[in-house]
Amino acid sequence: MGTEAPQYAPVEQPKKSKTGLIIGIVVAVILCCCCVIIIGAAVALGPTIGNVFSSVNDLQKQLTAMPEIPLAPSAPDGTEEPSRPVMPTISPDVIPQGGLGDDVLRAQAWAYSLFLVATSGCTSPVAKDTTIEVTSKPDSSGVWQEHWTIACDGDSPVPVDITFTPSSSGGTDISVKLSK
Repeated sequence: MGTEAPQYAPVEQPKKSKTGLIIGIVVAVILCCCCVIIIGAAVALGPTIGNVFSSVNDLQKQLTAMPEIPLAPSAPDGTEEPSRPVMPTISPDVIPQGGLGDDVLRAQAWAYSLFLVATSGCTSPVAKDTTIEVTSKPDSSGVWQEHWTIACDGDSPVPVDITFTPSSSGGTDISVKLSK
């Protein structure tokens, strides 16, 4: 009797899955697309952002160039209230005119609006041609709303709704949103 060597069936190697490779390629393509979109947005918004910062810088220069306001002297006999100093006004070329807020509130609302309208395509906002309409007078808590139509040099105007809310800390909170 001869001993025969046992015969084994050939063992098939398990098929290697290419799932990891495919996932890696998909992730790489998605990252490349994101980079292209970000670079495209930066190129497209570059001039807009530059104009917004230029407008903010003009506003800042005018605000820092304002003269100091002297305190009103008190009446010597104390019988009548002394006259109040008058705030100098800021040029309409720097901030829009109108509405219920003073120059400081309008300057703050204008600064917030500049950043908002820049994202909607307004590359050169024009303060002197911007109109302000009071849409809601102050309520019992002092909150009021205004509708600003921000003029854009060479573009369509951008409507913005602004809410002014007295703050518990003594200032005024400003909320700005694009109008529908």
